[in-house]
Amino acid sequence: MPTPCVAHRNFLPPQLLLATLAWLVWPSVTHAVDYGNEVTVLIEPRQAVATSQLSGRRTIPLDAHETVISSGASGINAIVVTSRRLLGFSSRTLTWSERDRDLDERILERRLLPTFSVVRTNEHLYGFRGANGVWLDEALGVRETVKVTHTTDYGAVFVTNERLVGFASLLGDFSSKALGIHEDITRLDNEKGLIIVTTSTRTLVFGSRLSGWDEFE
Repeated sequence: MPTPCVAHRNFLPPQLLLATLAWLVWPSVTHAVDYGNEVTVLIEPRQAVATSQLSGRRTIPLDAHETVISSGASGINAIVVTSRRLLGFSSRTLTWSERDRDLDERILERRLLPTFSVVRTNEHLYGFRGANGVWLDEALGVRETVKVTHTTDYGAVFVTNERLVGFASLLGDFSSKALGIHEDITRLDNEKGLIIVTTSTRTLVFGSRLSGWDEFE
């Protein structure tokens, strides 16, 4: 499958224009908000510490044999990846939340955005939503592999050899759209907060204020 390129279009087809207008008139902020760095994260002996202006220090214990693989913070959220868990802190809820993972899961990728974070393993896609401090996950198929990860301030889209999987920063769970056997990704674009995926047979649109995927032939 060809590697998609990221580009901006100068105009939208009529159907995509309607989706974009729906996005723009939604009663919420339509442009990226600069949250700054509201959270910092620090690893101390036997604990992870998140610090924000409102909460001060908030700690979560680490087990005696639990090792930290990576940690980071951006905007309103922070995550810590350990040998057995995913930990997330939200400056909106001022709490830590956790998600256990299989010991044989391999961490392949993590991305921190101002309002959410995503972690990809060989078995699952995980998303942490900073707005409500919740972890969500999507299982990958036995023979499913992720080819491309595309992120914006509003969400993420994973292109696999079987489907498209979207994760939004505001609403809903992971949302997927199956790809045909001979369907190739030809283009991957951003438009006004929407992620537009063009294939050899159709155009699909994903955005954090849309209900999953919209499809146009």
